[in-house]
This record gives sequence, C-alpha cells and structure tokens, in this order.
Amino acid sequence: MRGLPGGPVRRPPALILAAGRATRMEPYSREMPKSLFELAPGLAIMDLTLRWLREEGIQRVVIVTRPSLVEAFRERYGDSVEIVATDAEEGFGNLYSLRAGMEALNSEEFLLLMSDHIFEPDILRRLLRKGGGAAFTLCLDRNPPWDKIEEGLKVVVREGRVEQVGKKAPPYYGVDTGLFYCSVGARRIVEETIAEIGPKATVADALRRAIRKGEVDYVDVTGLLWMDVDTPEELGEARKLLPKLLRRSLLKPGDGPVSRYMNRPLSTRVSVWLFLRGISISPNLISAVSFLTCVGGAVLIALGRAVIGGILIQLSSILDGVDGEVARLFQRASKFGKVFDAFLDRYADLALVAASGLVMWPLDRFGLLTVAAAAGNVFITSYVSHLAGWGEDPRVVEMRAWSPAGRDVRLLVAALTAIAGRLDLFLIYMAAIPPAFSAAMIWTVFTRPEPGKRAPFERPERREPTPKVEARPVSRRRRLRRAERALGTLLSSAIKLTLALFIIRVVERLLAGFGPITIGPFQIVPADLLAFAELVAVVYFGYRILMALKYLVDLTSGWLVRKLGAVTEAAVNRALVDLLYLSFLTVLMWIAPPRVSSLPGLGELADRIVLLVLLVFFVLIVYDLMKLFYRSFRGAYERMVARLAEKLRAAQESRSKAEAAR
Repeated sequence: MRGLPGGPVRRPPALILAAGRATRMEPYSREMPKSLFELAPGLAIMDLTLRWLREEGIQRVVIVTRPSLVEAFRERYGDSVEIVATDAEEGFGNLYSLRAGMEALNSEEFLLLMSDHIFEPDILRRLLRKGGGAAFTLCLDRNPPWDKIEEGLKVVVREGRVEQVGKKAPPYYGVDTGLFYCSVGARRIVEETIAEIGPKATVADALRRAIRKGEVDYVDVTGLLWMDVDTPEELGEARKLLPKLLRRSLLKPGDGPVSRYMNRPLSTRVSVWLFLRGISISPNLISAVSFLTCVGGAVLIALGRAVIGGILIQLSSILDGVDGEVARLFQRASKFGKVFDAFLDRYADLALVAASGLVMWPLDRFGLLTVAAAAGNVFITSYVSHLAGWGEDPRVVEMRAWSPAGRDVRLLVAALTAIAGRLDLFLIYMAAIPPAFSAAMIWTVFTRPEPGKRAPFERPERREPTPKVEARPVSRRRRLRRAERALGTLLSSAIKLTLALFIIRVVERLLAGFGPITIGPFQIVPADLLAFAELVAVVYFGYRILMALKYLVDLTSGWLVRKLGAVTEAAVNRALVDLLYLSFLTVLMWIAPPRVSSLPGLGELADRIVLLVLLVFFVLIVYDLMKLFYRSFRGAYERMVARLAEKLRAAQESRSKAEAAR
C-alpha cells in the first residue's frame, strides 16, 4: 500500500452518492429515498454517515441525488449539507453522479461514500489516515460475510497491488466496502471513463481504468463492521447491527486495557440502550453519581466493609465511562463536562488513597511516605499525559492504551486489593507505578523532535529516505526460498525436539534412585526437574514448529480456497491457523499441568491454574472458529449441501425411472 501511515490526518470534503433508484426496496422507496430509511426511531442511514463524518472533523459534505429527491434531503438537513441534483432523473450510472458531485466540490481530494452503506467509524479513520497515495484508495475487507462475497465488488490483490475489481472477479481476496479516498488524478480518470462508456458508467468502471494506470491503492479494514442496505431484509439486518456499530463508535484509541476489555463492554451497552430509547440523562449527573459511588466505596473500606467497598469502586469505574458515552451519543459533549469529570475523578481517587491509609493506620515512616507519594501520584499521570500531547501524538495515545497507571487500572487494583484485604499493595502500586509511567512518557517527549527543529544529538529525521523506491513483487524464487527456510525450520526443530526428549529420558534413567536435593526451604526431586525441562523443550521447539507450519499454511491456503469456492483466502488461512493453535493447545493441556505441579512450592493449585488458562484459550479459539464458519464458510457449506441433495434427488429419480421401466 502506498498510503501515508505516518502523515497527519487530513480533513477533505465528503461526497455522498444518493441518486440510485433503489428498485429492490420497492414499494418503500417510492415514498422516500432509501438513505432516509430509519435504523432506529429518528436515526436514518444517512444520519449515521453524517454523524461519523462530523466526529472526524469533516465540515463540508455534498450529497448528489436525483432532482425528484432534492426536497426530501433539503427538508431533513437544511443548510448543514450541500445538495446537488443530477441533470436527469434516470438512465445514468453512479459514476455520472460522481462527476456531478466533483463539479460542485471543485477539490482534488475528497472522500467518496455510498449513501446506503453503514460502517463503524474506524473504517473512516483508517481511510483518512492512510488514504491519498493514489487516485483512488478503496477499503478492502479480506474476510467479509459470505453473502457479501457473492454480492459485493470483489477486489483482486496480489503482492500488495490491486489488479482487478468487479462483481465477477475471483472472490478469494476480499471485497470493497464502499468508501474511497479520491486524490489527484481521480477527476481525469472519471472524465475519461464517461467519455468511453457513456452516462451509464459505474465507479467500478473507473476503478478498472485506474488499475491499468497503477492508480488504485487500498486500506485493509478486515475485522471492522460494515454492510450495504439494498433490500428490506438487509434493512432489518442493519437495524439489528446498529447497537453494535454504536458501541464500537464509543471506543477510544486511548482506552486503557481494563476499560477496553472489561468496562466498555458493559458501559457501552448501557449508553446505547439509553440512546436508542431516547432516555436523555445529563452526562454531568452521571459523572456526579460515579464520583459518589467511588467515594461511598472508599468510606465503606474505611469502615471495614472492604468487599462491598471494592465492588462499588469497580462499579464507579464502569459508570465513569457512561458519562462520556452518553455525551457523545446525544451530542451533548462540552468543555465544562470534561473539566467537571476530571475534577471529580481526581478527588475520588484521593479518597481511595485516604481510606487505604486509614485502614493501615498507625503508619511508620515508610508507610507515611508511601501514602504521601500515592496521594501526589493521583494527579501526576493525567497531568504528564496532557502535557506530553495526549490526543495529538500517536505514540502517547498508544502508551496510554496499555498504561498500567491509567485510571481504569487504578480502580481495578483498588477494588481487588480491597476485596483481598491487602490495601497496602494498592498504596505501593500508587507510589511506584505512576512515576514509572510518567518517566516513560517524559522520555517519549524527549526523543520526539519538535516541529521545525532538529532532534537532539543530530539523529536522523523520522521519515522515509529519499528517493522512495517501490518494492518489487516477491518473485517465485524468493517465495520458494522462504518455503525452503520454513521447511528447514520445521525439520530441524522436530529433530532437536526429539534429541532433547531422548537426552532428558536418558538422564532421568541415570538419576533414577537419587533422593531429593534440599535447597533452602525446598526439596527438589531430579525427576520432577527433568519433567519440567521436558515441558520447556516441548513449548520452545513446539512453538518453532508451529510458526513454520503457519507459514506453510499461508502457502497452501491459496490452493485450498480455490477448491472451496466463494471463500476468501484470509478466512481459510485463519481457520487453518486456528486449527494449528488448537492442536498445540491440546498437547499442552495433556503434558503441562502435571509437570508444572511437580515443581516445589507450587502443587495442585498450579496444575489447575495452568489447565484453566489453557482451557480458556482453547474455548476462545473454538468460539472464533464457530464465528468464522457462520460468517465466511456458511455459503460454501450450504452450496455443498445443496449439491449433495441434488445428487441424491437425481439418483432417486433415476432409480424410480428404472423401477417404472420394469
């Protein structure tokens, strides 16, 4: 891809095509444009698109439609968007609509969207961040739902280059999602395509012309939600998908690990439920309730009710996300709300430190210093993060996303240590972790060159070297060499694993009969130590074998996908890799627990913990396989069943005819 991953996010105008006849939506589309059909009461398909554009800072939006529909859009959106009418009511393709919109935009760069598509905002963010490296940059889903493989605009990508698009193109590589970044050269290609084909030319026709010129790039959006709404049945599916789209839109790049994996799955459901039912609650009121819940938990901890207090603390952490989510959904975000929420958060955290200090009272000098440091560090993380460029520097955002000192992690640590009766660990955590994270943040700022200045110590600039050299496609010989290396790793690791197991077994026989060795409080049995060494060898060499097999799976998935039919290569590859992981986990579940439990000081508890962890991963991969089957392989499965049923029916008919002939 030739996008601009390191460049600034641009804010070009957006062009939305809404001039289609929507014949598959009749009779409903006779009364109103399809894009104004509601996904929820008061929320139309177009409303959702405009909401995402506004949130990303896109100010100018042009909607192209037929003359008969102009008034419907103008009545709904007024002057907030520009409405452009085509010069005909029918008899033209969507590329003709695109040209009419480009004339109104008068801009070399713009976003192109289809009015009947719904998508999660991260698709738009990726396109804004990485698009613009070619005349057309499309969004490619390498693993779409099986029905989209049959209906969507299929995209053929080889060696990182778009080589073909079309409804009848091979389905192995993925489909286009209906969002494009159009840049310099797009206008010329559109004009040339219409001049050649005529008014009924489509965007796909322009893409094919651009491909011949090497002017089509792509952004990978695999795993993100989207769908086009063409039929009444798909409208029903879109309405069911809406809550999930809204929940995903509430995720923030800087969410900490606890917020992302524990709090948001709960808080976003509450916020979306309120939004879809029109229950508007003041975000500031929710902030106050979250604050009082956290302070109430701190008071209960100080009074000796640590378990209930810990539960309230984690509940306040979940509520702390609801206020911002409700503000965004109901478009009631304000500067006052942000300041008010930050003010309450800091003092709620301070109440937790104070309660922990009271529980540990009386304190020695070390305890007093720990409480004082913990109280000061309540403020330090957010302060340093904002000074470092929170929300501006991608590196700072990424650090915040995995920070062990974020408020979501702090509250979870406070809740768990309160329930466990070890609030001294919470104080130590607060005294040590925030300063360490702040030091890492300071180092990030120190190593970041300031705009217009050279970096200290004359380090090279953070950009690609000039001239930019296009990478050559990987030749067949290089692919064979990679395959040879993978096979070599596979065979050598298998041989080394066999030798390691053989040596361990021989040493075990030599040490048979030796008593335990006493080291401090532990007694180590040589046989147990060798059993653990056997586990280490299996894990180490097994992982190398697994990675070699994974590369070989990448090579064979292309062949297998052509045997299966309408399934993408990414789906087949993911299924085969999941099966490899399941095989490896099965081996570990068989050999790991008894060998871990044999180590001194661990015992049966370690056995059960290891088995539980491996079982959790096993179940998650099985669940992923089930979702993958329903999403990607269902169409191929149904066709296989249909073909089998047809053969059985034909066999039955031939048998009946033979019996009748007798």
